[in-house]
Amino acid sequence: MLILSQAHMSRITVTRRIAIVVCAIVSLLACGEQATEKVRPPNIVLIVADDLGYSDLGRFGSEIETPNIDALARDGITLTNFHANATCTTSRAMLVTGIDNHAVGFGANPGVVKRFPEVRGRPGYLGEFKTGVLSLATRLKRDGYTTMLAGKWHLGSNRSSLPFSQGYERSFFLKNGGGSHFSDASGNLSDENPVEYWEGDERIKTLPDDFFSSTFYTDKIISYINEAARGDKPFFAHVAYTAPHWPLQAPDEWLDKYAGHYDRGWRAVRSERMQRMVAAGLIDESDTVSPLPVVLGSWEELSESDRRVEARRMEIYAAMISHLDHEIGRLVNYLKNSGHYDNTIIMFLSDNGPEGNDVLGVRDNADWVPKQFNLDHESMGRKGSYVWLGRGWAHVSAGPFSMYKSFLSEGGSRVPLIVKLPGQGGHASVSDELVSIIDIAPTILDVAGIGPGEISPMQGMSFLKALSGDSIGPSHDEPLAFEIYGARAVYRDHWKSLWLGPPLGKGEWQLFDLATDPGETLNLANDVPDVVLELESAWETFAEENDVYHFGRDIGYGRYSDQLVEEKL
Repeated sequence: MLILSQAHMSRITVTRRIAIVVCAIVSLLACGEQATEKVRPPNIVLIVADDLGYSDLGRFGSEIETPNIDALARDGITLTNFHANATCTTSRAMLVTGIDNHAVGFGANPGVVKRFPEVRGRPGYLGEFKTGVLSLATRLKRDGYTTMLAGKWHLGSNRSSLPFSQGYERSFFLKNGGGSHFSDASGNLSDENPVEYWEGDERIKTLPDDFFSSTFYTDKIISYINEAARGDKPFFAHVAYTAPHWPLQAPDEWLDKYAGHYDRGWRAVRSERMQRMVAAGLIDESDTVSPLPVVLGSWEELSESDRRVEARRMEIYAAMISHLDHEIGRLVNYLKNSGHYDNTIIMFLSDNGPEGNDVLGVRDNADWVPKQFNLDHESMGRKGSYVWLGRGWAHVSAGPFSMYKSFLSEGGSRVPLIVKLPGQGGHASVSDELVSIIDIAPTILDVAGIGPGEISPMQGMSFLKALSGDSIGPSHDEPLAFEIYGARAVYRDHWKSLWLGPPLGKGEWQLFDLATDPGETLNLANDVPDVVLELESAWETFAEENDVYHFGRDIGYGRYSDQLVEEKL
């Protein structure tokens, strides 16, 4: 049973009318074989943003204009306690399989396997899908769906792991983790330059001159749906945008949309977001939020030129998100105009928290980036530029939570999830049910009336009942565990236990009560030791069952020297 404070209970406003809609869907699907005319299963649109933080949407308290995503929330359910893993590949592996990322062969991003020979060849760190793993697309295809993908993949390099071998009948995808959003296709790293775009099983050699990632992906998925609509099959459309992953870039006509808006600095903008989150019922005034790092100092203490650069970073990031929202609006309008919207489940989520790490400290970026890109202030956000968010704005993006991408603190793993069910509209609701990215695939199958199957069974749990209002929870009867870059996290009800190895942490389990302390500011490990022992044991069982390697230390990328415990002792 999910244990929540009275204040948190008041936030759960799932309506009975949604319950009726979902029950009707399930009943119709269940009775389809007995009906004279079989009911057509719902279409599925899965939309993934890249490195979008918890508070970056208007629905989640942001000043950034996201009217189209907010409209989906008004037609659906906003889930405020949704967790991904803290980095791209690992989250996406769970998303497309419903199985823990280690168990399917993606224990870490590809760079980890290159840097740490101790995990090379280990089953949990192959960097390719294990033999016998069934993707969500494969399962849906076998059950009569037309399957398609447009956007980022970042799941393996072998042909056996690429989308055309993982159940997608049509696909246009970026094989790498990120790169220029324009036609130059420059990479984020020197050994991934240029990045690789593929359509189907063939690599694309050149992109159109007017290419911009968010627009092109939207065009592609609409064209694929148009083709699918000529038949009588339902479709599964997976749209994996690379926005707002760095390099931060936007079309020229969007670049100055937020000019001057962020001249007030990190603290002022974050404070305003917190006020809107309280007003929206997403957090309570009494909740403890994570403080900004002291090392950031005062915005006013920065030089004028540094403030100008920092503000421009956030202007571009915000413009990028608003442009992404515009493209999602185009997709949704297409679904409405073509008559698909009412019979479509739409899910929108982010793969992890915002990027706040030291991007120039990654591999040879300190030398390579200045040589490869135009870093002038006037060029920021345009083709040929290389801009990243930085940790000041990443802490704003993460909202009330601690840290950002690559950390299993809440800021790195708790992200937005919005679900619009078939036949649902105008009945906005909120749930703080504990849900994981591993639960997305089984929930989609549940809505589609498809069983999980006995081959490659899913570990995730459907949260359709939570969406219907029939049950507040829990979707997870057992503790929910994660691992990334040597860090460990376990959730049970409102409790979270977190382990950080040296030099980032002290190698001890911490315990937080997220019901009142979402910012993870008060370690209760000494006060409730029995809960710590229970969650530690649960993590060890999880690690043994899923081929998790015990690094015993932090192996994350882009760490700042002031974050390292050993240097501060």
